[in-house]
Amino acid sequence: MFVSLNKKFLYTVVIFFSITALIFLYSFYITYGVRFQNELRASILRNQQYINLLYENNLMKKEFMKMGHPFPTTRTENNNNTVSENLESTITREEKRILQLQKIYDDRYASVYEGIKIIAASSVLIILSLLLLWFLLKRWVLMPLQILTDVSKNVTSGDLTQRAIPYKQRYFLDETDFLIETFNTMLDKIEKGVAEIQETENFLQKIIDGIPDGLCVIDQDYNIIISNKAYNKQVGSKEKPLKCYEAAQKRTLPCNTTTTNCPLNEIFHKNKKHIHVIQQFAHNPNRHLYINAAPLKIGEQTLIIEVLRDLSNDIKFSHQQKISSLGFMATSVAHEMKNHLGAIRIILERLLEDKNISADEQEKLLGLVLQQIIESIEVPERLLKLSHFSEEDSQEINCYENAKDVVSLMDYEAKRHGMEIKLEGQTDLTIIGNENDFKMVLINLILNAIKAGKPNGEIVISFERNDKHNLIKVQDNGHGIAPHVLPHIFEPFYSEGKEGAIGSTGLGLAIVKSIMEKQKGKISVESQPGLGTCFSLQFPLINKK
Repeated sequence: MFVSLNKKFLYTVVIFFSITALIFLYSFYITYGVRFQNELRASILRNQQYINLLYENNLMKKEFMKMGHPFPTTRTENNNNTVSENLESTITREEKRILQLQKIYDDRYASVYEGIKIIAASSVLIILSLLLLWFLLKRWVLMPLQILTDVSKNVTSGDLTQRAIPYKQRYFLDETDFLIETFNTMLDKIEKGVAEIQETENFLQKIIDGIPDGLCVIDQDYNIIISNKAYNKQVGSKEKPLKCYEAAQKRTLPCNTTTTNCPLNEIFHKNKKHIHVIQQFAHNPNRHLYINAAPLKIGEQTLIIEVLRDLSNDIKFSHQQKISSLGFMATSVAHEMKNHLGAIRIILERLLEDKNISADEQEKLLGLVLQQIIESIEVPERLLKLSHFSEEDSQEINCYENAKDVVSLMDYEAKRHGMEIKLEGQTDLTIIGNENDFKMVLINLILNAIKAGKPNGEIVISFERNDKHNLIKVQDNGHGIAPHVLPHIFEPFYSEGKEGAIGSTGLGLAIVKSIMEKQKGKISVESQPGLGTCFSLQFPLINKK
């Protein structure tokens, strides 16, 4: 229960004064009143005893007279008069004594009355002193505390511009003035610190808003602490939602973990460190979002950070990279078609100009024309097969034969840069996967090798099988990759230009790694600057059963 200092002080003064007055009155009563009463009671008792003696004397006189013994009368008249005078004198003395006792009582009563007046005057002085003390205490202590209390309430409500200002400028400063000054200094620092924190938060918010992928941070109670514009766009809300399940699935309760792969449940309840899931949000159920979630430790609190990427953008990037690769091959296709058409032209010109050609030779030349036409048809067929999208991810792929198709398309580009492509190893190496994706992997690796190659260099593609996996290596003797670049080559949009092992848009190797993971394979790289680079592709063995 709150009781102000003002009331506490007043209550204390009243209680203290009441107790002091009672103690003083009681002491005064014990010291003077009781003693006075005892003396008065003793005097009355003594007078009563004297009167009783006179009464008894009178009774004895009457008894003597009844018994026939008359009271002695031999005394003379003078004696009788003397006795009467003595009796009157005695009575007079007693009356005077009673009057004196009465006077003493009145004097003592008057002294008691004076004492009471002194007590009353002292009480008034004490009250005035306490009121003066209360006024000074209120002015020097309570009023500064009230100022600090009012300012603290405003600061608690969020107004950091408030400052404690004394009621009146004083010439003699005390501890409360220094307390107010210190309090204002503290508020200045708090306001400055809050402004810096808000500026930092705004800066960080702008940074995460600049990230093209959706990003959010979630606590253990499903509350979204931070989110960027991309995430708000993915959930279809301009304002930051309160709960992740409200934002993603428009639910009022958490998602059912038996039907939904919830990153929060996987990390907090199953203690997993890294989660990759694909989900569809209620705002746009036709779009698939790739969610990459991981725990975020901040002090004693554990949060979850989620990065959400729209897979349609990756498909777009992959398509652009494929178109870019096809552009490189278009030159090779045109050159190969030109060679075949040139050979057909030469044969037809000979047939038209030489009228003496025998039938056997004509048949042989026409056979050559047919062969050149068949080979010309195979060139665009290989290109169309490569550009055709296939959803079949579990077909058997002959790695060597598909590599030959890719090399035939890339051969002109390699020779144009003074390089040669060779195939080595097992020709029956077979894997399970998507044929077009496999060719896209080889195309990206060969293009990188061509860009990083040297004149008169070579690119060797080898095929081998061991007890654990199928292994394909793409090795060149070009410029190599610098050690500080090597850890970043599979990152999207990372490019070192023509002098490194990566060029173009920086998406080629990122797509290669994505395809390898999709086909449950692994990709690794070894490189030495100035000596060349070797990419190793590991694919699982085919289970014949």
